[in-house]
Amino acid sequence: MAPNPSSDAGEMISELSRLYREQFQSQRVILSFPTFVELVKKEPRRLIRSAAAYMRDTFDQFGTTAIVGSDHRASVVRFNLFDQGTQRNGAVVGGESVQDEIYNILQSFVRQGYANRMIVMHGPNGSSKSSTVEAIGSAMQRYSEIPQGAVYTFNWIFPTEKIAAPAMKGEGGPIGFASRRSGDEGNLSGSYAHLDDTMIASKIHSDFKDNPVHLIPMPQREIWLRSWIAAKEGIREDDVELPPHILASGLSKRNQLILENLLAAYDGDLAKVLRHIQVERFFYSRQYRVGISTVEPQMAIDAMEKQLTMDRNIQNLPSVLHNIRYYEAQGELIEANRGLLEFSDLLKRPLESFKYLLTTVEKSAISLPSSTANLDLVFMATTNEKHLDTFKTIPDFSSFRGRFELVTVPYLLKPSLEEQIYAPDVEVLGKHKKIVPHAVQMLCSWAVMTRLKQPDPEYYDSTQRGLIARLDPRTKVRLYEDEPLRPTFKQAEEAQLRELRIRIMNESVGMVVYEGRFGASPREIKQVLQRAAQNQAHETMTPMAIFEELERMVKDRTVYEFLQFEPRGKYHDAAFFIGLLKDEFADIFETETVKAMSLVADEEYERLLARYIENVVAEIKREKIFNPATEQYETASQGLMKDIEKILNVQGSVERHREGLLGRLAAFRIENKTMAIDLPTIFQDILLKIQEHYYGQRKVVVQQNYQAMLSLAGDSEAESAKMEEKDRDLAKTTYAELERRFGYDFVSARECLKFMLKHNKKRKKV
Repeated sequence: MAPNPSSDAGEMISELSRLYREQFQSQRVILSFPTFVELVKKEPRRLIRSAAAYMRDTFDQFGTTAIVGSDHRASVVRFNLFDQGTQRNGAVVGGESVQDEIYNILQSFVRQGYANRMIVMHGPNGSSKSSTVEAIGSAMQRYSEIPQGAVYTFNWIFPTEKIAAPAMKGEGGPIGFASRRSGDEGNLSGSYAHLDDTMIASKIHSDFKDNPVHLIPMPQREIWLRSWIAAKEGIREDDVELPPHILASGLSKRNQLILENLLAAYDGDLAKVLRHIQVERFFYSRQYRVGISTVEPQMAIDAMEKQLTMDRNIQNLPSVLHNIRYYEAQGELIEANRGLLEFSDLLKRPLESFKYLLTTVEKSAISLPSSTANLDLVFMATTNEKHLDTFKTIPDFSSFRGRFELVTVPYLLKPSLEEQIYAPDVEVLGKHKKIVPHAVQMLCSWAVMTRLKQPDPEYYDSTQRGLIARLDPRTKVRLYEDEPLRPTFKQAEEAQLRELRIRIMNESVGMVVYEGRFGASPREIKQVLQRAAQNQAHETMTPMAIFEELERMVKDRTVYEFLQFEPRGKYHDAAFFIGLLKDEFADIFETETVKAMSLVADEEYERLLARYIENVVAEIKREKIFNPATEQYETASQGLMKDIEKILNVQGSVERHREGLLGRLAAFRIENKTMAIDLPTIFQDILLKIQEHYYGQRKVVVQQNYQAMLSLAGDSEAESAKMEEKDRDLAKTTYAELERRFGYDFVSARECLKFMLKHNKKRKKV
């Protein structure tokens, strides 16, 4: 509950203080060592996790969602953490295969007990490599804020002389170690963890964020953990598998020296030493570099040490600790310990600047001037394909390859996913300028077509090669989107292509030039979107504004690498794709306009289709149909079937054609056992031909209405004055329906109508 803003300022601050104090206490941010041990006893697995295990558990914490394709079968699983968004970016769109591969790598790290390889994500610029790492880091931060994700480190606390007195050999004056009370040897009740800052003379942080569990000496640490885990999981102690990092000497050199000196001063009394331990919960943060850090591609040292001499905490330490040389480790590697370290654009750095990674990654340790420090973190890196190709040619590549887990991150190959990338931009632009239907869709379809690779017929069986050779870029996009492929392909051909869909999508996986490696990047598409929105020649952002910007773009082949590809068949021809989409939008808008005229309701077309299919099924099965009008069962209507088949221009055997329709129904039922029959989808090609037929019959009316719409828009005042009332009413109705049903306002509808008429006229001449 937030403080009431209408209250007095003093009351607001008091209430805010109370709320934050309650939150602080509920999160158990500061603990004594005995309290921490109790937590470990209750949840041993959680509090001894390695960085890889923690990251894997972060994936699991947010759960997964099965993405169901249009064939109603779960095809891929998506990790929900990539839908959470970050402070700077929204959800990571697509990339399920990449995310799944990262998760599997983390699983392998957990199984083998340590992360001994760097996860290197490579792909073209703008393919969401850095966004993927950022999403993981943001999810780790959120996970660390809930009880299940709690992580702890510790500090050394030394109280002032006012509250403590000597109780150790060789000391004659106050030194701030032990209580004056006698008889409390071995008692931890006098912990200094919760002392007020005014009572603390010196506080030494754990620069590596060491896990307090490492303060329990071996072999007792192993004995306790085995016992606690066995009791919690109901297994034998001998069957408990402990992660290797928790059994190793996990303390940094500074912490180890302080521990050893205190043990010597207290004559081996560990209980007195542990009084000085303040266990502190920390929260992952990319912004403040707590457990998450990024190494930028400049030449820099990623870990270093500096000796501390004038630090107040060092000067106020008890005299028995003055013999230690205190160093403070710094750098991105140290900040990221127990978490995630990202090397952004790794291969832009000179090779010599990251050769140390060969041993650092493999051994999870870094050599510092005063010691070799053990690390517990997950290394991730990003790079583009150009730098990786160059890197593969150097002699040292084989050495690095053994320490790398290469993960390919291609561009998206579905316009529906591509549109999601620009949703935030479209939302902002839409506040200032009307975004016309299909504008962003056309842009995304063009972007995806530039990324497609021509399929190789030789990769398929001889009976399939002819079909594969006919697969053009636009149809390939529809195949990837699970959209109908008719009329380009017949029903049987479409079914065959759908069987080959996964194989076609994976044809170039593992190749140097894979599908999605080249093409227009999302960054470039965003620029096109922004320029189209600023185009003053268009009052709204129509598909025509998009086409204009794309035509400007494809003229500059020296700037955009993907434009330098030589066309192969219909592939890699960005200018041709623009013309293709112009044709498509003209057809879409014409269909929508005819529907908006309300000459025949869509339901009528679908009702006629349903009657035809019903009669065909009854004819083949030798069944009768119930007629509601006569309340009689009647034989199939030969007249209705012949009329529709005349519209369809059925060639050859009518019986075979009708059996083929029944086969479509059977195939749909086999693939979708729990779904209702969807005739408009199954017989989309037939529905379209029926619509086109009735449109052709009303062609004169439609053309007259186009002219009336232009006149109503003010293009010809003389013609507008001459218009008959019924023509004016139909034109107004069409504009109103275009807005109500499809989202075009008057201005955009008028511009789209002009484009459609002009474009269709050009097509007829061609």
